[in-house]
Amino acid sequence: MSEVVSYAAGALITTLTHPLGYAKVLIQLGHEPLIPYLSKELISRRERWYYPNILKYLGHIKKRDGFLGLWRGFVPQLMESVVRTYVTHSLTEELKKRYPIKENEDKTEVVVFLKQFGIKTSREVVAKSVAIVCSQPFQVIAIRTMAQFIGEETMYNNIFSSISEIYRLEGFSGFFAGLVPRLIGEAITIALINLLSDLLNEYLVEDKEYRSYTAIACNLAVSQVTYPFVLVSRIMCVNNSGLAAASPPYMMYFANWRDCWTNLKKTGELNRGSSMFWRVCHSLDKHSKRYNPPIEPYRKYSSL
Repeated sequence: MSEVVSYAAGALITTLTHPLGYAKVLIQLGHEPLIPYLSKELISRRERWYYPNILKYLGHIKKRDGFLGLWRGFVPQLMESVVRTYVTHSLTEELKKRYPIKENEDKTEVVVFLKQFGIKTSREVVAKSVAIVCSQPFQVIAIRTMAQFIGEETMYNNIFSSISEIYRLEGFSGFFAGLVPRLIGEAITIALINLLSDLLNEYLVEDKEYRSYTAIACNLAVSQVTYPFVLVSRIMCVNNSGLAAASPPYMMYFANWRDCWTNLKKTGELNRGSSMFWRVCHSLDKHSKRYNPPIEPYRKYSSL
């Protein structure tokens, strides 16, 4: 019964937060339909260009597609979340039984500490990696469905047409576009969170009541470090998909995820979309007083 409640709660959270995730995906893909504005930084007081915050971005989506348009791509995103959560939970429980950690061991010994860290991290990496592989096709479909907002295509309107379109264009490998950077980012995230939280709990946080919050705090810090992997993965989900969002003049074609990473690094956009409110416009010179609007996307690009 508790598992049913947990899944129901997860589904409810996914439903309520989907519009924010949808807008974030469009931002990650580089779609900026709203005009930037000049504002001064809080500390240095120098002027910089900023994009309107994500709430105004949601207003733009609602204005064009209506209220229900804010849930574009919700069904495949929900399926991705359910599959990932179920596989992660099931596999984690199984791995805990096969590779248990002895709680009575003295963690102050370095060898014991590293042993327990290795077991716990390995279990989580394996469970979440398998879950990501199983759920990646739904992730690809969800992101491509959302990306259609940019060029107004209709290639990915439902699960079945999306499966057919991906297989026709890219074959079986198309369902796992963006998988490698997502797996690498997840593995690094898990390792860093476990290492930092274990170190803090063992040597700094004495009160057991507060130890449960350590992992949450570490997650917030580490997620900023590994965010580029998330960004690259989502961009690669639409790469060579035939959508306007993944084609010139909006986006160049990438040979692989490393090529995408290199290009984003050169343009200073490896953290594009990481902030929802203070969104710096890196493409404009910070001293410029003039703004040139972006090139409009090709309409009905899917006909090509």
